[in-house]
Amino acid sequence: MSSTQFNKGPSYGLSAEVKNRLLSKYDPQKEAELRTWIEGLTGLSIDGVSLCRPGWNLQPGSVPKINRSMQNWHQLENLSNFIKAMVSYGMNPVDLFEANDLFESGNMTQVQVSLLALAGKVRPREGQPPAQSHTAGWM
Repeated sequence: MSSTQFNKGPSYGLSAEVKNRLLSKYDPQKEAELRTWIEGLTGLSIDGVSLCRPGWNLQPGSVPKINRSMQNWHQLENLSNFIKAMVSYGMNPVDLFEANDLFESGNMTQVQVSLLALAGKVRPREGQPPAQSHTAGWM
């Protein structure tokens, strides 16, 4: 069962306006930068498993378990664990996305906002000049 089976039909009225406004704030260039940053940090292409990896790199032990299964509830659990890791790292709750925002591609703008806020919060590793940090060019 794929996550697209959970998507609803077309939006109308106010729902369509909200959806269009969110889409207009989405930046494909920032998506490419985020992908490069996460893939560089984890060495993996982006999915629920790789999103849990930055949690390990940012704060050891913040993601207690990574499910490698492709079943929907395991992927959602990985996303929930990643969101909890962002909270434990000190992210502002208003900057967080919900697991379904990414899983169902419901609010990719909020996912992008969350990951950009996380990237801005990452501090350079000890001994590295800021230009060599994972967030170089983002702050």
